[in-house]
Amino acid sequence: MRHIGMLLLFFSVIFIAACGGNNSSDVGSKEAEKLQQSQGIPTLITLSCNQAHFSKTCRDVEFDRADEIQIVTEAIFSAERMQGMLDYSAEYTMNITYADGAVTRYDLSLGADPKTQGLLVNQKDTTTGYTIPLENANQLRQIIQRRTD
Repeated sequence: MRHIGMLLLFFSVIFIAACGGNNSSDVGSKEAEKLQQSQGIPTLITLSCNQAHFSKTCRDVEFDRADEIQIVTEAIFSAERMQGMLDYSAEYTMNITYADGAVTRYDLSLGADPKTQGLLVNQKDTTTGYTIPLENANQLRQIIQRRTD
């Protein structure tokens, strides 16, 4: 039954991404395509803190529930490519693990301020950054807070 739920989640995320338009400058087209072409459905998403920079507020988190995985993947799909060179420090290393064991790694920064967007960087291309819209960044903050309380 859990596998059916994961399949429904996967197809709904693909449908949402497909309806989002085709803008070559945003992560919704590039990163979503990479996620869709991966070796399976995300089954686990882990956030590991970069303690050197965010030791007081940051805690490691794991998401294995379908609703939480959907929130994270929607944030990735909604992120938009940033212009210019990056100068950042990552709050988290995010690992997305798929059913077949494949892993995609990102740097993720959210901070605590609910008025700021998030930052997403694929570790395979650390010269390109993507902003996570405020609404999605706040949803991520909420599910992280829920898991760390």
